Amino acid sequence: MSDQPEVDVRLISPGYIHAMHIPILRGRDLSDADVAGRPGAVLISDSLARRFWPNEDPIGRHLTLTFFPDIVREVVGIVGDVKLDSLDETRPVATIYHPLAQVSVSPGEAWRSFGMTFTVRTHSDPVNSISAVTGAIHQVGPDLPVVDVMSMNDVIAQSVSPLRFNMLLLACFAGLALVLAAVGIYSVLSYTVRRRVREIGIRMALGASHSDVVRMVLTDGLKPILMGIALGLVAAIALSRVVASLIFGVRATDPLTFAAVALLLMLVGVFATIVPAYRATRIEPVRILREE
Repeated sequence: MSDQPEVDVRLISPGYIHAMHIPILRGRDLSDADVAGRPGAVLISDSLARRFWPNEDPIGRHLTLTFFPDIVREVVGIVGDVKLDSLDETRPVATIYHPLAQVSVSPGEAWRSFGMTFTVRTHSDPVNSISAVTGAIHQVGPDLPVVDVMSMNDVIAQSVSPLRFNMLLLACFAGLALVLAAVGIYSVLSYTVRRRVREIGIRMALGASHSDVVRMVLTDGLKPILMGIALGLVAAIALSRVVASLIFGVRATDPLTFAAVALLLMLVGVFATIVPAYRATRIEPVRILREE
């Protein structure tokens, strides 16, 4: 006897797919007609369809569930994959959406047994609708408890809070590293300018303009900065897989992000070299030559 495949099964009522904005890729949604006594109907996720019917049309296919082995279910629709537990899920979960009305328990019993979630989509701030939704639930079932009421933004925030904390720490350390880099560049260039006071004075005495001196100092300062940015980009690309699970809505190798970071580092480097370059232009060639 072969092992039964394991999939995620969700009991839903009509309107859940629409409320959660889960796209229906093929077939139909569950309706109020999918009740006990009617032919069994289920929705399946796209990943489940590709896993078990890779080269076939799953619509109209039949399946049975382990906890209802005597009831044959018909696939009536295919819906898009969703992240069921958290945003850092990297693989889609094969999921079956089963109509709650075709389970042989009442909604109240299902609520007490399974700890169900009631989903409502509003056109205004969800917080303003909590009392109205709670009142409507209590009209149907006065003894049904309503707990853990959260907006979708709160659910998402709760899901990513550990990752957000980690990213906040990384951002703080990155900002500190950026400040230290700017201070280091400024210190090294200031020291270099002081060491080259005689050379700069002689250059200016021979006709070098202030812009020539500024260009020389900036060139000396930007060369290691450009080399560091290039090495940093190579290292970032190599480590992109490590941070892929920590970011959402953008690829780990997003070119715009890399360009923005490189530009930021370049601007920090330029600002760190401006003060030493300005000080170099304040050198008085006559005084320098007199001291020599």
